[in-house]
Amino acid sequence: MLRMVYYAKKKRRAQQYLGDDGSHKKERKLYNDGYDDDNHDYIIKQGEKFLDRYEISSPIGKGSFGQVVKAYDHEEQCQVAIKIIKNKKPFLNQAQIEVKLLEMMNRADAENKYYIVKLKRHFMWRNHLCLVFELLSYNLYDLLRNTNFRGVSLNLTRKFAQQLCTALLFLSQPELNIIHCDLKPENILLCNPKRSAIKIVDFGSSCQLGQRIYQYIQSRFYRSPEVLLGIPYDLAIDMWSLGCILVEMHTGEPLFSGANELDQMNKIVEVLGMPPDHLLDQAHKTRKFFDKLPASEGGGYVLKKVAGKDGGYRKYRAAGTRRLHDILGVEGGGPAARRRGEPGHSVSDYLKFKDLILRMLEYDPKQRVTPYYALQHNFFKRTADESTNTQQAQSHHQHG
Repeated sequence: MLRMVYYAKKKRRAQQYLGDDGSHKKERKLYNDGYDDDNHDYIIKQGEKFLDRYEISSPIGKGSFGQVVKAYDHEEQCQVAIKIIKNKKPFLNQAQIEVKLLEMMNRADAENKYYIVKLKRHFMWRNHLCLVFELLSYNLYDLLRNTNFRGVSLNLTRKFAQQLCTALLFLSQPELNIIHCDLKPENILLCNPKRSAIKIVDFGSSCQLGQRIYQYIQSRFYRSPEVLLGIPYDLAIDMWSLGCILVEMHTGEPLFSGANELDQMNKIVEVLGMPPDHLLDQAHKTRKFFDKLPASEGGGYVLKKVAGKDGGYRKYRAAGTRRLHDILGVEGGGPAARRRGEPGHSVSDYLKFKDLILRMLEYDPKQRVTPYYALQHNFFKRTADESTNTQQAQSHHQHG
């Protein structure tokens, strides 16, 4: 649909430049000597060489920042991904922060064992900042799509969880203290389509603790309560996102799929109950979501009513009654009972997973589990009987 509208617009735009006789007049404006489109994106030509070194082959993706293309590096004789930033000051400035953070991370991870994408180098090309990355495979959202949104096995979810907790532990070193700020399945890439190794990409919204620039961060489904409520945030917002992501990887569906911030908060409350008063007391944006009761009625908070489609109010489950226990199917054979009897999906496996997720989804960022303690959790401990049966389970069920 979006695509159709876009092309219809494009067509209309083209018509504005036709003369009375239908001949193409020169466009009113050339962007960057004709190298850019009207969106300030570089116009990609397959086979073009940048710096007489990088041969552009195909687009990988587009974003507000610009675009990512696949290219061949003739000097190192390998494929790379090049992120070509828009030729616009704000995007350039933000990308320069991204470069600085990536260089800090790559320096601190010289052995390449912390699951962060490698920035090989960067350069300017025709007024565009270009970031050259190692080429990775597809993202975790693509992986979910490949399961028809039924989710991957608990064993594969565990492998992702361990790597991502290790990455967050790395980012939390005092020398780095980096908040990713946009952790979601699309920003986690497989290194190789047949393996479970992953890397985190897109540090374009990231910042260091104490260098926070934005109020509107995190994709809505993965947005933490403190960001929704307008409380100063720290590295714990990434742990919240991770909890949401891990549930989604196993169930195949977003845990909290809000259509807007108010709906988002309501969906969180359905599962986790009301946020603690001490959080709501200190938040700037509490009134966007909650009404305060008069002292005569106990003085606590209640959710604002959300207008529904037909003039009534949108119906939500009572606070805390949509239990994670049931979403995960802890005692019912997994999400929609699809994992009943499968090795590695016992009630005890699910109880450990649920416990870890609830610690990641703690409302109070000060109480939320840290990467260090997450990695110590029982969910990651191999039990005696499992060490015998994982071998056959693994070969049996390679890709979840």
